[in-house]
Amino acid sequence: MMRRIEIDDEVYAALAEHAVGFQQPNDVLRALLGLAADASPTTTAAAVRSGRLAPLLAVGLLKPGDELVHRQVRKGQAFTGRVEADGWIRTDRGRYAEPSPALRDLVGSQIDGWRHWWHLASGKSLRQLRAESGGRPRGRAG
Repeated sequence: MMRRIEIDDEVYAALAEHAVGFQQPNDVLRALLGLAADASPTTTAAAVRSGRLAPLLAVGLLKPGDELVHRQVRKGQAFTGRVEADGWIRTDRGRYAEPSPALRDLVGSQIDGWRHWWHLASGKSLRQLRAESGGRPRGRAG
């Protein structure tokens, strides 16, 4: 059974600030309170769908646990993510179904994650791996 509570605009805004990706307010509250993820049948579709890296996992170009890296050489920074078994990417900011939002939340600006995430094991960008898998290229060449 799911119960409803009402919250004011200020509390809702604070929940929205803590949301990662497509998290719902209930997911944010669970994380802030240290509660386990909701495993009930009412779990959102976003939480059970495969991430965009699933096709690369299916053909063996990626493996669960593989590390992704984006380096900002001039700034001396490096950002990392891990490929999860369901095709999502986990970073220290959360879980993401798509490469670009995962990288955007780390670097703080819009960025093409397919082009700028590099798979450490192969030394190739996600865009190069997607092309090898027969996936449709998108965006600029690179």
